[in-house]
Amino acid sequence: MSAPTSVINRVVTILSLFGTQKPLVSIEEISSALQISAASAYRYASDLSEAGMLSRTSGHYRLGPKIIELEYLIRSYDPVIKAGHDLMYGLAEMTGCGSMLCNIYDKTIVNVFQVEGKHPIALTYTKGLRMPLFRGAQAHVVLAYMNRRKLKRIYEAALEDPAIARYAAAIGPDWQTFTKALKQIRSQGHYVSRGQLDAGVTGIAAPVTAGKEILGSLVLTMPSSGPSTLSEETLIGLVMQTAGEISKRMDS
Repeated sequence: MSAPTSVINRVVTILSLFGTQKPLVSIEEISSALQISAASAYRYASDLSEAGMLSRTSGHYRLGPKIIELEYLIRSYDPVIKAGHDLMYGLAEMTGCGSMLCNIYDKTIVNVFQVEGKHPIALTYTKGLRMPLFRGAQAHVVLAYMNRRKLKRIYEAALEDPAIARYAAAIGPDWQTFTKALKQIRSQGHYVSRGQLDAGVTGIAAPVTAGKEILGSLVLTMPSSGPSTLSEETLIGLVMQTAGEISKRMDS
């Protein structure tokens, strides 16, 4: 893999070293990722620390205070979260189920806001985590409403990675059947997944849009055994109605 060359790409590469299982990174890891000398890696780490993006701890680096500030700004002022905040709490209270708001950023889906249901369930992809692009209710709905040109680009990129290609193939083994399946989801206005992300968990998703642009999806989560006294048909209607109201707020 070629080394990132621009300053922005190098900064993104350094920040991408962090993850749920990787809270600390070393100068050696930065040097290896950027394919530069240890001295140059140290200069990048020092500059990012001065900017508040990193913080040094016992010879390693962790994410810095500026990241916390940026997370606060997203949580407090992101227009999609603001539009859906009270509606999602109302949906969770009405159904007893959990709800998630999953935004699409280019080709990345992220759980940006989450409300626990009456009976909280353990989910793999909690708030702040990147979610699969070809698995789960959130993904199927986002793909179904995505611009066709962008969808084709993402589909073709997925075929180059066997680990992802098999999930794309589960939607449709070729481009024609893949898009046909997504067209059916779009005509329904929702998608129901069962155990695709977490065993024993059902997700019901509907699109959140602004005009003709897909912003993400609203997902209702529940044990597949069904804790809600409401029928699945009723739950589907409530998710679609709530997602539609969030979309209206984004249009206003």
